Amino acid sequence: MIRRRKRKLAMIALAAVVAGLLPPALTLAVTWQHANGDARQRLDRYALLLEQRVDDVFGAAETSLAELVTTVDADCPEASLERLRKVVYTSLYFREAGLLIDGRMVCSNLRRYAPPVWVPNLDPPPWPADGIQIDAPALTLEDEVSIRVLRSGGPRQAAGLAISLLLNPRELLEPVRAAIDANSIALRIERLDGRVLARAGSAAVIEDADSLVRSHESRRYPLRIVVSGSRDELIGAWWENTALFVALGLAISLPLFLLLVRLDRRERSMDAALVDALENDELRVHYQPIHASDGLRVVGAEALLRWQHPQKGLIMPGVFVPLAELSGQIIPMTAWLMRQVRCDLEPLLEAYPGFYVALNLSPRHFSDPELPTLVHDVFGDRFADGRLVFEITERELLSSSDNVASQVIDMLRAQGARIALDDFGTGYSSLRYLAQFHFDLLKIDKAFVDAIGTESVTAGLVEDMVTMARRLGLATVAEGVETDFQIERLRAAGVDYLQGWRLAAALPLAELRRYLERGGKAG
Repeated sequence: MIRRRKRKLAMIALAAVVAGLLPPALTLAVTWQHANGDARQRLDRYALLLEQRVDDVFGAAETSLAELVTTVDADCPEASLERLRKVVYTSLYFREAGLLIDGRMVCSNLRRYAPPVWVPNLDPPPWPADGIQIDAPALTLEDEVSIRVLRSGGPRQAAGLAISLLLNPRELLEPVRAAIDANSIALRIERLDGRVLARAGSAAVIEDADSLVRSHESRRYPLRIVVSGSRDELIGAWWENTALFVALGLAISLPLFLLLVRLDRRERSMDAALVDALENDELRVHYQPIHASDGLRVVGAEALLRWQHPQKGLIMPGVFVPLAELSGQIIPMTAWLMRQVRCDLEPLLEAYPGFYVALNLSPRHFSDPELPTLVHDVFGDRFADGRLVFEITERELLSSSDNVASQVIDMLRAQGARIALDDFGTGYSSLRYLAQFHFDLLKIDKAFVDAIGTESVTAGLVEDMVTMARRLGLATVAEGVETDFQIERLRAAGVDYLQGWRLAAALPLAELRRYLERGGKAG
């Protein structure tokens, strides 16, 4: 009896211990698995952004090289030098275009070399006649202009001849540069043979054998993107997130405990926070006025999203819009923006005839044939013809089906909207798009406005863009105007509309109304 009682007490004690320890132990295991999964997904998102950037940049290089090998001659006449210069002038990616024979630079967009200059750290020829060869030094430092992209001159050229483009590694990292420090990550872009092209972030994170590492290979080029995160920081965040719930797990049932862990993890997710931002009315719309170059009168405004985060304050669209596109939240977010713009500006447009509003659209919209239906459902006939402008960039059209994008653009224009090609000149398919799609306005990228009055090779391209736009019947808008000198030069070049901080910053609705009541004069 005594033994049986002791055994029973021991079993009760064991059951009590198990009952006390099992829920928190299971909770620790489940939350650790979720934390690892979240970290992997976050790193995968960064890797996908970089993969798209790599494909875009080297796709631009491949297109440019394919054209140059058929138009640049081995003796580097002036016409060939002009073609090399044009490639550099019209691209923000490349800093040099040159002709090599047997590994020596004969001429470039800058000058001819007599004698030819030896180019170090190149893989030995022959280089591919179709496709591209991507070369870099054994050690690549951040911001060093060092990536060289080559293609053989082909059978019509001299033996050993190649065309090369020089690329700054920083260009490859731009989409995730802001996230590197904020999220304690490190990354590198390398060839499949391990040759590093670009890297950023803490070297300790890259070299730590215990780091969490995700790797993605480009689908178009023999390149790999490697993103690393510190496991120590992951463990710290995991313990901070689960300590409270481990205590609760001792007192409540395991299913409810797991539910709370899941809810907590969701609240800490940026994707979920974007959903909550819509539900909790955290998004804001600011309007940057657009002025006619003739007299600087206000003719419209661009609607720009802002996120008033309850903890992080005002977040600019460059931070959250790429995540919204990856998660699919950009569709409901843009629908909210359209409804808010209609609510904000419908009475204002009645008071100011001719005033128009411009909205930026995501690539997903231009691959969605339902976009014109959404626009009609939101705006209907409230905005007269031409008073609604949708902006799309070259890079966004690249990711859309050309046929669907063309149909969507034509349907929007049939409803009375105008279409603007934004960031003109920053991609490598600008002229193809102007011929293929029906645009109404051409927005000249800020990089070309900044070059006005400098010795940059792109300083004189604005006049050429305006001339081309006029021949195509397109109005022109210069964005990023910051000085009086730029205003005068843009006027002289014949630009139709101006937008930038020198004229007016992006304003909340109330301040936009006051700005218009003052006649659209800053101050």
